[in-house]
Amino acid sequence: MPRIPETVIDQVRLSIDIVDVVGDHVALTRRGKNFVGLCPFHDDSTPSLNVSQEKQIYKCFACGAGGNSFTFLRDIENISFIEAVRQLADRAGIALPDAKPADPDQQEVFDQIYRANELAVKYFHHLLTQDEKAADAMAYLENRGINRDVIDAFSLGYAPDQWDGFLQIATRRDFSPQILERAGLVLQRQTGGGFYDRFRNRITFPIHAATGRPVAFGARALDPDEQAKYINSPETPVYNKSATLYGLWRNRDAIRDAGVALVVEGYMDLIALAQYGIENAVASSGTALTTAQARLIRRYAPKTILIFDGDTAGATAAMRGIGSLFEVGLEIRVVTLPEDHDPDSYVRAHGPDGLLRLTENAASAIDFLIEQFAQRDDLSTVDGKTRTANVLAELIGRVTDNALKQFLIKDIAEKIGIDEKVLIVIAQTQRRTTRPQNGQPEPESYDTRPRSERELLTFLMQHPETTD
Repeated sequence: MPRIPETVIDQVRLSIDIVDVVGDHVALTRRGKNFVGLCPFHDDSTPSLNVSQEKQIYKCFACGAGGNSFTFLRDIENISFIEAVRQLADRAGIALPDAKPADPDQQEVFDQIYRANELAVKYFHHLLTQDEKAADAMAYLENRGINRDVIDAFSLGYAPDQWDGFLQIATRRDFSPQILERAGLVLQRQTGGGFYDRFRNRITFPIHAATGRPVAFGARALDPDEQAKYINSPETPVYNKSATLYGLWRNRDAIRDAGVALVVEGYMDLIALAQYGIENAVASSGTALTTAQARLIRRYAPKTILIFDGDTAGATAAMRGIGSLFEVGLEIRVVTLPEDHDPDSYVRAHGPDGLLRLTENAASAIDFLIEQFAQRDDLSTVDGKTRTANVLAELIGRVTDNALKQFLIKDIAEKIGIDEKVLIVIAQTQRRTTRPQNGQPEPESYDTRPRSERELLTFLMQHPETTD
């Protein structure tokens, strides 16, 4: 099996700055001669990762992870050492001799899945921009105000209206149907055997991992009668939906420079913002934000602003995401759009300045939550205060930063009109309950605890002096 000569590996190593390699994935801050940041290999709340530009090494003093540019890229992208060398060699413009990974049984599958996704990105994008069959898809994007520069920047594509368009292209390039199935690009027929394309007659949105490699797709139907307006790739060996954010790879530098990440729901929301020059944004792809996604945002910025749809579903999605963002210590504000708008329609109607004015006046997360609860309950009553306090106490329980936790307790107690000690008692009681399986608070299911416990909390709220 051919190997890469040590002299070539050394040449690649000397041609790459580890600060650039680590900085692609971690927000680094200079501290003396070195750089520090949050370690991506464990749940880091204080900067434990130390990067030495002089020695070209990194070391986490909390979890012990350490090494050079090759090992960092290998571990964060879950690829082989050979593949890490290849990627950095490409980056440095250094040609490598042919080489295969030392452990092909597992790694070869990963590499083939990555390459299958890369082929799909190129194929779909080529069809959209070069093939007359994609005329309806291009017209749809143009009608939404999306120009060619943005189409190219995000590698938007078109999946043709046929059962095996991509399958034929990929198999001619020696990809087996089984690998394509594992990549989420084709499906196995239920009868008769064989495979067919997952994405058909749809605009495609490539989804990139935090490392920059395409790992999945979102796809919008062009047929208005199609039952599923959007479909997405399934989870695969290289794609974990709950740990991936659409647009993060492309927009990471803009987020780092702005110090704040705008979080929207849909692919077209993010594309529309980019069309109007707003690039410090990511999209949750229509799901509630997870803690893993929040940690990704935290690598690049300490603040986030949620801009979800102006309807009830959008408000609920924002409520469900706030807990995850608080959990990793992010500062959170929330924009409330008019009920008939989403970020896409609002920026097209009011321009980037109009949307940015909303972000400048965004409500704090607590103010937003209390306003939402006030629309569902009467916060002037003891029962209303109790139900609201129970939900917000669950959120407080997820916060790990003690200073932030104390601030939230004080802020919430003042705004819903209860004693801080009462809120602390409720929060302590919450710890005895089981968190929902998905780790998210359930804002619409207020209080299911036994009646005797509810009555005790009500008594404490009416007589806070008894908590002393």
